[in-house]
Amino acid sequence: MPVKQTASVCLDIGHSNLKIVQTASDGRIVKFVVHKMPEGCIEDLNVIYDDALIKSLKGAKKIAHQAGGKCTLVLSGGDIITRHFMLPVLAEDELYQNILNEMSGYLPVSSDKYHIDYKVSELVKEDGIDMYKVLVTTVHKRIISKFKKVLSMAGMRLSVVDTCENAREKLIKYNHQKNKNFSIKNGICILDFGTKSTRATVYHEGNYYVSNIIKRCGQSITDAIAKNTGKDVLASEAIKREVNLLTAPHDNADLKSAVVYEVDALLVEITRVLDYYRSRTKSPITAIYLSGGGSLLAGLDAYMEQHFGIPVKQAADLFPDKSSKSPGLAFLLNAYAATLREDLP
Repeated sequence: MPVKQTASVCLDIGHSNLKIVQTASDGRIVKFVVHKMPEGCIEDLNVIYDDALIKSLKGAKKIAHQAGGKCTLVLSGGDIITRHFMLPVLAEDELYQNILNEMSGYLPVSSDKYHIDYKVSELVKEDGIDMYKVLVTTVHKRIISKFKKVLSMAGMRLSVVDTCENAREKLIKYNHQKNKNFSIKNGICILDFGTKSTRATVYHEGNYYVSNIIKRCGQSITDAIAKNTGKDVLASEAIKREVNLLTAPHDNADLKSAVVYEVDALLVEITRVLDYYRSRTKSPITAIYLSGGGSLLAGLDAYMEQHFGIPVKQAADLFPDKSSKSPGLAFLLNAYAATLREDLP
């Protein structure tokens, strides 16, 4: 399905930062903001403090000079359940009933408590029979209802809900659509380094394949720096971005060792995801892209490239405007990708 750019406003609400991206009809980013939220405001898609989030939304809108109105919300978290199914080619209503039957075994409560969406990713043959490969995504209605209410109170109207996995799939396909030298053959991995976790997502032949949340994150590296330098969090964050403790020598051997240890532990977990993909598809990973605040760790891309033997690139390389390499793009990947739309067949 062709992917197109749209004039859109998209929000990506993480544990620590709220991101708003507004695009023009040609996909140019015309307004954006990365706004720090109060600690504990969001816990894995659950809005804990309504008033704090509303205040953050209003503050971010003001900084970005964004008037409000309808918006897209892109979601990522453990409460989103995504599964692939192989199902017979059926009429739409029959196909949906089959999806409900298959998905109900993965849901902790009744399926009528969930928004359930799907898309047919490809038509394949199994034993000579035409089958649909279907990607199904579910999210609890309570989560969507809460976000819709909070956004409304902040002067925004929720019109589209997307997931990070689906949004980035569209961005990968869009890059290939516009530049045939951008290959989607085999596997592409996107690593999103968040405050409390790292999400490793692999796309096969341009389609979402597997995603895993790793309970290691940039915060553990910041804590290691703070412990070994006696600096506060802000100073430790600056060291993390500005001082290469991975691939360059450093006078403080304990500090360097502590950071390398944290990164190596994370790479072990990422390796498990890559190995799972390779064992199931018998295909290699051809590129790794880094996004999120933790991806700004100095020297990380070169260190990972040496470790995996795979090209490691920054999220900025996935944006259509290749002239911009702003570090801020590391935070905006999901929000920007969700402004893209996939034409229905």
